[in-house]
Amino acid sequence: MLDLVRDIAEAFDLGTPSAVESVTGGLSNDLWKVETAKGVFAVKVMRVNAASPNFRSNIESAYAIEAKAFGRGIHCPEPITSPDGGCLAAVGGQLARVHRWCDGQPPRPLDWQKQAGELLARIHGVGEPFDHPLDDEPWDAHKWAGLAGHADMPTDLANRLRRAAPDLAALEAVTAANGRIAVHIPSHGDLDPKNTLVVGDQLMALDWDAARIQPAMREAVSVALDWSTDAPGFRRVLTSYLQATDATIVAEPWVFGGWVAAQGGWLIFNATARVDTGLGQGQVAQACDRLHALHASLATYLQAVRSA
Repeated sequence: MLDLVRDIAEAFDLGTPSAVESVTGGLSNDLWKVETAKGVFAVKVMRVNAASPNFRSNIESAYAIEAKAFGRGIHCPEPITSPDGGCLAAVGGQLARVHRWCDGQPPRPLDWQKQAGELLARIHGVGEPFDHPLDDEPWDAHKWAGLAGHADMPTDLANRLRRAAPDLAALEAVTAANGRIAVHIPSHGDLDPKNTLVVGDQLMALDWDAARIQPAMREAVSVALDWSTDAPGFRRVLTSYLQATDATIVAEPWVFGGWVAAQGGWLIFNATARVDTGLGQGQVAQACDRLHALHASLATYLQAVRSA
């Protein structure tokens, strides 16, 4: 693996590594902290879905959004350009990308709710908004329950999914809005606490690999859900976002549909691609619980949107 890191450093013209440290805790990719005479860098080797046909073009499209945000002063690590002018380089049969390393601490979400809303507002201020229809594809209860049939699914987790399936389907149905016209904007796409870092007294946006065109209201609601554990905290994040923009958020169930779809997609990925691992099983259980909790308290959260 050290040979691969050295080859990546050479491909990105980082200089010869003098120190290499594996960074643990990532859910999707492998990361190293690499020191050279030219600086300290975060070297990432892409793992999840890296062999998919559209993976490289999707990451390069995300990089275009990230690079524009960095150029406009959004607080995020500096992306290092690959030899061909994008962000990815194929090295040793792997796809890799590099950023300048930033020292900081993971945020305690409840202490940074206001700053999370403000950071999303600044990111939304970089791109040009436009109207576009939503395209939701909710699952029915039978399809959700079908995930429990995976060969490596533990019995207790399979039973948990079967019990939750009607509520998951009901939540998707009530928050779906296929064909509705909504304001979209190029944005980060996954600005939850694990993808941020506290550097000095500022919140920094990390890991822009999911950056894409986002329905603005849905992303604001998603960030508010990810940075809170209850309706008052959710409202604090939304209020902070709204005070920093001229946007509005309607108190209708469909604005929760982006978060529901993202959590559902993450549940599906872990239930089908890595349920044979402890990590995958834990992520299935966590996503299932979060979706179930929103279904039970959706009316409370709609009231929080009204009062934000």
